[in-house]
Amino acid sequence: SPPLLSETGERDSLAGISLRSILLANEKRNNKLNVCIDSMIKPIIALLLGIFLAFNFVVSLYIWKNDKSRDHRETIMKRFISMAFCCIVSPICVIVYIYYYSGGKANVLTWLGISTEGLISALIFPLGLTATLFCGPLVDYALNNRGEAFESLEGLMEFDLKMIRNFIVAPFAEELVFRTCILSLLVFGGWSHMAAGIISPLMFGIAHSHHTIEHMRHNGYELSDAMKIVLFQMCYTTLFGMYASFLYLRTGHFMAPFLSHAFCNYMGLPDVRNLVEPNDKRDFLRIVYVLGIIGFFVLLMPITTPELYNPRIWYYLEKR
Repeated sequence: SPPLLSETGERDSLAGISLRSILLANEKRNNKLNVCIDSMIKPIIALLLGIFLAFNFVVSLYIWKNDKSRDHRETIMKRFISMAFCCIVSPICVIVYIYYYSGGKANVLTWLGISTEGLISALIFPLGLTATLFCGPLVDYALNNRGEAFESLEGLMEFDLKMIRNFIVAPFAEELVFRTCILSLLVFGGWSHMAAGIISPLMFGIAHSHHTIEHMRHNGYELSDAMKIVLFQMCYTTLFGMYASFLYLRTGHFMAPFLSHAFCNYMGLPDVRNLVEPNDKRDFLRIVYVLGIIGFFVLLMPITTPELYNPRIWYYLEKR
């Protein structure tokens, strides 16, 4: 009888081991399945959340009952409130998303482009790069509009609401929502830097389609004419969005695209009439314009080398 008892114990032990092995195997399969599902859902949620933030940004501008133009003081003040709301809600959404998927381990401030590492470089080099592209228009304006240039500098000392909107509030809010929040969402959600650098600018460009309403309601344009103007605006805002996204991804700093955005808003689209119409400075200006464009592309990669800014979250942890 002792041998029989021993055999029974061994069978029970083997059965227990087999059961534990089956349970562990099932648990591993379930974990792999959960990881697989999570990896599929995570980027989709990031994209949908990004679309929501872009939609929220535009809709918030029209929640007010107002029939005045976008440059009217009352409209500007109301839209300041709308932008402030978006600048609060958007980062909160990103923080919750990143905190949830990282288990609270990710440095959220770094993901939002807030860091002291490389900050001085981020304040100087990207803005200098952008100014290089505008070398031609800057020289053109200095040579042909000296009086107006001094008046413009004096005007900067007397900020009105339109200037505060164009050079501070709008660039700040747009870069915070479309670069700091939406771009960070997409990258953290698993989208490549290239994909995120295209999707976010497309959202940024499409968000400007709401100007069609302004052109029709207050400028008297027909729908077709308003759409032509807005389509052109959507094209160059999308291109700028790609450049701003490039700066953000390369530097990891919010201030880099924000300052460049404010500068571009101040400069506006270049007036190239002096390059076409006969004048004694035309040939010189053409050379300066070409040199500025060449200089921009030559400096583009070296001056945005991530090591200059030490953006650990983008370069060292997220090589793509």
